[in-house]
Amino acid sequence: MDERINLKTFLYIIRKRITTLIITVLTVSLLTAAISIFYLKPTYEATENIIIGTLVKTESAYDSQELNMLLASTIDFIKSPVVLNTIQKELNIKDDELDEKIVVQNNRDSQIVNVIVRDHDMEKTAELANTVARVSVNKMKEMFGVTDIKLLSETDGEPSVKQVGSTALNIAIGIAVGFLLGIGLSMLREYWDDSVKNTIEIENILGLPVLGEINIKSKRGKSKKQILTKQPEILKRSGGQISV
Repeated sequence: MDERINLKTFLYIIRKRITTLIITVLTVSLLTAAISIFYLKPTYEATENIIIGTLVKTESAYDSQELNMLLASTIDFIKSPVVLNTIQKELNIKDDELDEKIVVQNNRDSQIVNVIVRDHDMEKTAELANTVARVSVNKMKEMFGVTDIKLLSETDGEPSVKQVGSTALNIAIGIAVGFLLGIGLSMLREYWDDSVKNTIEIENILGLPVLGEINIKSKRGKSKKQILTKQPEILKRSGGQISV
Protein backbone atom coordinates (compact mmCIF):
# COMPACT_ATOMS: atom_id res chain seq x y z
CA MET A 1 0.00 0.00 0.00
CA ASP A 2 1.27 3.46 -0.88
CA GLU A 3 2.77 5.19 2.14
CA ARG A 4 1.21 8.49 1.10
CA ILE A 5 -2.53 8.23 1.70
CA ASN A 6 -4.72 11.06 0.49
CA LEU A 7 -8.33 11.65 1.46
CA LYS A 8 -9.71 9.82 -1.56
CA THR A 9 -7.65 6.72 -0.81
CA PHE A 10 -8.58 6.90 2.87
CA LEU A 11 -12.30 7.02 2.09
CA TYR A 12 -11.89 4.16 -0.36
CA ILE A 13 -10.23 2.01 2.29
CA ILE A 14 -12.94 2.84 4.85
CA ARG A 15 -15.68 1.94 2.37
CA LYS A 16 -13.83 -1.24 1.47
CA ARG A 17 -13.39 -2.23 5.12
CA ILE A 18 -16.76 -0.97 6.32
CA THR A 19 -17.61 -4.39 7.77
CA THR A 20 -14.54 -4.32 9.99
CA LEU A 21 -15.41 -0.81 11.14
CA ILE A 22 -19.03 -1.66 11.98
CA ILE A 23 -18.14 -4.86 13.84
CA THR A 24 -15.47 -3.07 15.89
CA VAL A 25 -17.81 -0.21 16.84
CA LEU A 26 -20.62 -2.59 17.84
CA THR A 27 -18.27 -4.84 19.84
CA VAL A 28 -16.67 -2.00 21.80
CA SER A 29 -20.05 -0.30 22.38
CA LEU A 30 -21.73 -3.47 23.66
CA LEU A 31 -18.74 -4.26 25.86
CA THR A 32 -18.79 -0.72 27.30
CA ALA A 33 -22.55 -0.91 27.91
CA ALA A 34 -22.24 -4.28 29.66
CA ILE A 35 -19.43 -3.06 31.91
CA SER A 36 -21.29 0.19 32.74
CA ILE A 37 -24.57 -1.57 33.58
CA PHE A 38 -23.42 -4.72 35.36
CA TYR A 39 -20.00 -3.92 36.83
CA LEU A 40 -19.50 -0.18 37.36
CA LYS A 41 -21.26 1.36 40.33
CA PRO A 42 -22.66 4.90 40.02
CA THR A 43 -20.45 7.57 41.55
CA TYR A 44 -21.93 10.46 43.54
CA GLU A 45 -20.32 13.74 44.44
CA ALA A 46 -21.22 15.87 47.47
CA THR A 47 -19.85 19.36 48.11
CA GLU A 48 -19.55 21.25 51.39
CA ASN A 49 -18.31 24.83 51.69
CA ILE A 50 -16.24 26.36 54.45
CA ILE A 51 -15.83 30.13 54.65
CA ILE A 52 -12.74 31.55 56.31
CA GLY A 53 -12.58 35.10 57.63
CA THR A 54 -15.29 37.68 57.12
CA LEU A 55 -16.45 39.20 53.88
CA VAL A 56 -17.09 42.54 55.61
CA LYS A 57 -14.09 44.82 56.18
CA THR A 58 -13.59 45.35 59.93
CA GLU A 59 -10.75 46.28 62.23
CA SER A 60 -10.25 42.64 63.23
CA ALA A 61 -10.23 41.40 59.63
CA TYR A 62 -7.17 39.52 58.40
CA ASP A 63 -4.82 41.17 55.98
CA SER A 64 -4.09 39.53 52.64
CA GLN A 65 -1.01 37.60 53.79
CA GLU A 66 -2.62 36.33 56.99
CA LEU A 67 -5.73 35.23 55.09
CA ASN A 68 -3.68 33.33 52.51
CA MET A 69 -1.76 31.56 55.25
CA LEU A 70 -5.00 30.63 57.02
CA LEU A 71 -6.52 29.32 53.80
CA ALA A 72 -3.45 27.21 53.00
CA SER A 73 -3.32 25.85 56.54
CA THR A 74 -7.01 24.94 56.48
CA ILE A 75 -6.69 23.14 53.14
CA ASP A 76 -3.78 21.06 54.44
CA PHE A 77 -5.49 20.41 57.77
CA ILE A 78 -8.69 19.01 56.25
CA LYS A 79 -6.89 15.90 54.97
CA SER A 80 -4.60 15.55 57.97
CA PRO A 81 -4.60 12.36 60.13
CA VAL A 82 -6.21 14.31 62.99
CA VAL A 83 -9.34 14.99 60.93
CA LEU A 84 -9.43 11.63 59.14
CA ASN A 85 -9.06 9.61 62.35
CA THR A 86 -11.82 11.62 64.02
CA ILE A 87 -14.12 11.00 61.04
CA GLN A 88 -13.48 7.26 61.12
CA LYS A 89 -14.29 7.09 64.83
CA GLU A 90 -17.40 9.23 64.53
CA LEU A 91 -18.85 7.34 61.57
CA ASN A 92 -17.47 3.99 62.74
CA ILE A 93 -15.84 3.23 59.40
CA LYS A 94 -12.53 1.64 58.50
CA ASP A 95 -11.74 2.94 55.05
CA ASP A 96 -8.13 2.91 53.94
CA GLU A 97 -9.10 4.92 50.86
CA LEU A 98 -10.84 7.69 52.78
CA ASP A 99 -8.13 10.17 51.87
CA GLU A 100 -8.64 9.45 48.14
CA LYS A 101 -12.38 10.15 48.35
CA ILE A 102 -11.82 13.70 49.62
CA VAL A 103 -10.84 16.58 47.34
CA VAL A 104 -10.21 20.08 48.69
CA GLN A 105 -10.43 23.06 46.34
CA ASN A 106 -10.07 26.80 46.66
CA ASN A 107 -10.54 29.28 43.86
CA ARG A 108 -8.08 32.11 43.53
CA ASP A 109 -8.91 35.22 45.62
CA SER A 110 -11.75 33.33 47.32
CA GLN A 111 -12.30 32.84 51.05
CA ILE A 112 -14.43 29.75 50.48
CA VAL A 113 -12.91 26.27 50.66
CA ASN A 114 -14.79 23.52 48.82
CA VAL A 115 -14.76 20.05 50.37
CA ILE A 116 -15.73 17.51 47.70
CA VAL A 117 -16.39 13.85 48.51
CA ARG A 118 -16.94 11.08 45.92
CA ASP A 119 -18.44 7.71 46.79
CA HIS A 120 -20.82 5.07 45.44
CA ASP A 121 -23.64 5.63 47.96
CA MET A 122 -25.66 8.85 47.77
CA GLU A 123 -26.58 9.13 51.45
CA LYS A 124 -23.14 8.14 52.70
CA THR A 125 -21.52 10.60 50.33
CA ALA A 126 -23.56 13.52 51.69
CA GLU A 127 -23.00 12.40 55.29
CA LEU A 128 -19.26 12.01 54.77
CA ALA A 129 -18.92 15.45 53.13
CA ASN A 130 -20.78 17.12 55.98
CA THR A 131 -18.74 15.25 58.58
CA VAL A 132 -15.41 16.15 56.97
CA ALA A 133 -16.26 19.84 56.81
CA ARG A 134 -17.81 19.97 60.30
CA VAL A 135 -14.92 18.14 61.98
CA SER A 136 -12.39 20.35 60.19
CA VAL A 137 -14.13 23.53 61.37
CA ASN A 138 -14.42 22.30 64.95
CA LYS A 139 -10.80 21.16 65.10
CA MET A 140 -9.57 24.46 63.69
CA LYS A 141 -11.44 26.29 66.43
CA GLU A 142 -10.34 23.96 69.24
CA MET A 143 -6.70 23.41 68.33
CA PHE A 144 -5.73 26.74 66.75
CA GLY A 145 -8.26 29.16 68.19
CA VAL A 146 -9.54 30.24 64.77
CA THR A 147 -12.87 31.99 65.25
CA ASP A 148 -13.54 33.35 61.77
CA ILE A 149 -14.30 29.99 60.17
CA LYS A 150 -17.78 28.72 59.43
CA LEU A 151 -19.56 25.82 57.76
CA LEU A 152 -21.97 27.21 55.17
CA SER A 153 -24.34 24.24 55.34
CA GLU A 154 -25.33 25.41 58.84
CA THR A 155 -27.49 28.00 57.08
CA ASP A 156 -27.95 26.48 53.61
CA GLY A 157 -29.00 22.99 54.70
CA GLU A 158 -27.73 19.66 53.40
CA PRO A 159 -24.77 19.51 51.01
CA SER A 160 -25.57 19.24 47.33
CA VAL A 161 -25.22 15.75 45.85
CA LYS A 162 -25.02 14.90 42.16
CA GLN A 163 -24.18 11.84 40.10
CA VAL A 164 -20.87 11.90 38.26
CA GLY A 165 -20.96 10.36 34.80
CA SER A 166 -23.72 8.15 33.37
CA THR A 167 -24.26 4.98 31.36
CA ALA A 168 -25.18 6.99 28.26
CA LEU A 169 -21.94 8.95 28.51
CA ASN A 170 -19.90 5.77 28.88
CA ILE A 171 -21.60 4.24 25.82
CA ALA A 172 -20.95 7.41 23.80
CA ILE A 173 -17.28 7.24 24.77
CA GLY A 174 -17.25 3.55 23.82
CA ILE A 175 -18.69 4.36 20.37
CA ALA A 176 -16.02 7.01 19.79
CA VAL A 177 -13.24 4.65 20.92
CA GLY A 178 -14.68 1.83 18.80
CA PHE A 179 -14.82 4.10 15.76
CA LEU A 180 -11.17 5.10 16.11
CA LEU A 181 -10.14 1.51 16.80
CA GLY A 182 -12.14 0.34 13.77
CA ILE A 183 -10.35 2.83 11.52
CA GLY A 184 -7.01 1.61 12.86
CA LEU A 185 -7.90 -2.04 12.24
CA SER A 186 -9.17 -1.22 8.75
CA MET A 187 -5.93 0.52 7.85
CA LEU A 188 -3.92 -2.35 9.35
CA ARG A 189 -5.84 -4.96 7.35
CA GLU A 190 -5.37 -2.96 4.19
CA TYR A 191 -1.63 -2.65 4.87
CA TRP A 192 -1.16 -6.41 5.21
CA ASP A 193 -3.48 -7.31 2.31
CA ASP A 194 -1.39 -7.68 -0.89
CA SER A 195 -4.16 -9.17 -3.03
CA VAL A 196 -5.72 -7.36 -5.98
CA LYS A 197 -9.47 -6.98 -5.82
CA ASN A 198 -10.48 -4.97 -8.92
CA THR A 199 -9.33 -3.40 -12.18
CA ILE A 200 -8.73 -0.01 -10.56
CA GLU A 201 -5.97 -1.48 -8.40
CA ILE A 202 -4.44 -3.11 -11.50
CA GLU A 203 -4.30 0.22 -13.30
CA ASN A 204 -2.86 1.98 -10.25
CA ILE A 205 -0.15 -0.62 -9.74
CA LEU A 206 0.92 -1.20 -13.39
CA GLY A 207 0.08 2.20 -14.78
CA LEU A 208 -1.57 0.50 -17.80
CA PRO A 209 -5.18 0.60 -18.96
CA VAL A 210 -7.31 -2.52 -18.52
CA LEU A 211 -8.85 -3.70 -21.79
CA GLY A 212 -11.56 -5.88 -20.32
CA GLU A 213 -12.62 -8.43 -17.73
CA ILE A 214 -13.88 -12.00 -18.22
CA ASN A 215 -15.95 -13.84 -15.60
CA ILE A 216 -15.55 -17.60 -16.00
CA LYS A 217 -18.34 -19.60 -14.34
CA SER A 218 -17.98 -23.32 -13.62
CA LYS A 219 -20.64 -25.55 -15.11
CA ARG A 220 -22.93 -27.58 -12.91
CA GLY A 221 -21.84 -31.19 -12.79
CA LYS A 222 -23.93 -34.34 -12.51
CA SER A 223 -23.43 -34.45 -8.75
CA LYS A 224 -25.76 -32.60 -6.38
CA LYS A 225 -22.96 -30.31 -5.18
CA GLN A 226 -23.09 -26.95 -6.97
CA ILE A 227 -20.01 -24.72 -7.37
CA LEU A 228 -20.85 -21.06 -6.75
CA THR A 229 -17.44 -19.42 -6.94
CA LYS A 230 -16.40 -17.04 -9.71
CA GLN A 231 -12.84 -16.62 -10.91
CA PRO A 232 -12.37 -13.24 -12.66
CA GLU A 233 -9.41 -13.06 -15.00
CA ILE A 234 -8.29 -9.59 -16.07
CA LEU A 235 -6.99 -8.74 -19.48
CA LYS A 236 -4.25 -6.13 -19.55
CA ARG A 237 -1.86 -4.81 -22.19
CA SER A 238 1.84 -5.01 -21.32
CA GLY A 239 4.61 -4.25 -23.85
CA GLY A 240 2.31 -4.69 -26.83
CA GLN A 241 1.13 -8.15 -25.69
CA ILE A 242 -2.22 -9.13 -24.26
CA SER A 243 -2.18 -11.65 -21.45
CA VAL A 244 -5.06 -13.44 -19.76
